[in-house]
Amino acid sequence: MRICVVNSFFPPWRGGAETYVHELTKALASRGHEVSVICTSDPLPPGDYDADGVRVRRLRRLTRLYGTPIQAGLLRELSKCDTEVFHANFPSPYLAFNVALASFHRKIPAVLTWHNDLPTVTSGARVLIEAHNRLVLPKYIRVYRKVIATSETYRKKSQILMSLGSRVEVINNGVDCRRFRPDVNPESIRARYGTAGKFVVLFVGALTRWHAYKGLDVLLSAMRIALQLKRDLLLLVVGDGDLRPYYSSIARQLKLENKVIFAGNVSDEELAEYYTASDVLVLPSKDMSEGFGLTLLEANASGRPCVASNTGGIPEVIRDGYNGFLVPPNDPQALARKIVRLAKDDKKRREMGRNGRRVAVSHDWSIIAKRTEAVYLTAIAE
Repeated sequence: MRICVVNSFFPPWRGGAETYVHELTKALASRGHEVSVICTSDPLPPGDYDADGVRVRRLRRLTRLYGTPIQAGLLRELSKCDTEVFHANFPSPYLAFNVALASFHRKIPAVLTWHNDLPTVTSGARVLIEAHNRLVLPKYIRVYRKVIATSETYRKKSQILMSLGSRVEVINNGVDCRRFRPDVNPESIRARYGTAGKFVVLFVGALTRWHAYKGLDVLLSAMRIALQLKRDLLLLVVGDGDLRPYYSSIARQLKLENKVIFAGNVSDEELAEYYTASDVLVLPSKDMSEGFGLTLLEANASGRPCVASNTGGIPEVIRDGYNGFLVPPNDPQALARKIVRLAKDDKKRREMGRNGRRVAVSHDWSIIAKRTEAVYLTAIAE
């Protein structure tokens, strides 16, 4: 099958949707399909690249609109792409609209993965989102023969997904259980940051305005509370972006300078070591903008439990008390209590880590690719 996947960015740009596209297309290529990706060039020059057997066409970024890159020549690329099915990724209305247009005019079926609803970053954005959802979205969403939701939990909570009825197929995100595993040696990371004798709390996520819903500010407040109960805690933050100075200032205001390490962006090769160098991953997402939380599966695959907010698609990944703890969103006190509990209970933490590995194995990308392939075939047949 010839498959064309369209997304805003592609690794080495780091993000959940980017990881999804990279890992899914790699797994589809390994199943014998001819897979191509169209994306924005950043952070590499425009042009054609090969990524694990996938042809990647990187287009020059013209500008940004509501955080979404506008790509030079996107419609032209879509009009000549040799494919049997298009696969777009939301939340990018710009991409979803253009792929729908190409699908309609070329009579090529299209599938859309709905990672999450559009986040309301500002009050002005809320007005634009409401206008888009009411006036524009219904015009192009009907072109998509299948819409993939990454969790049943999110499908039942999103008003838009609920309105699409039987067109929605639930396929969880996946994880590479060969790359993320409990026996990855973490010593180089531990030596780099001097974490010996520390209980390491890990946060992995982009530190940008568009990812503020990840709740790093909530975690910083929780760390201040938790440190009053257990002094050997250390927060390791992986990720970078325009909000890094803001989060650094919060850490200073809370007098956490010696308890928080901002590691910045790290390579894919090293990321697995950061998970095994930590004791728990925390994802304190604030609202429904968190459609799934890929880092939860990566941590679980590495044998590490998670503490995460009971919002969005997270409850489909984390079973409270089994492979992690769920806490109310925007509640630093509850977050702190669960972090401290795991820091004080080695037996429970190890048990949750083992359970997490079992959960992760059932979500290996090889399984997710096979299920996605079936959706493509159904869309083509229809």
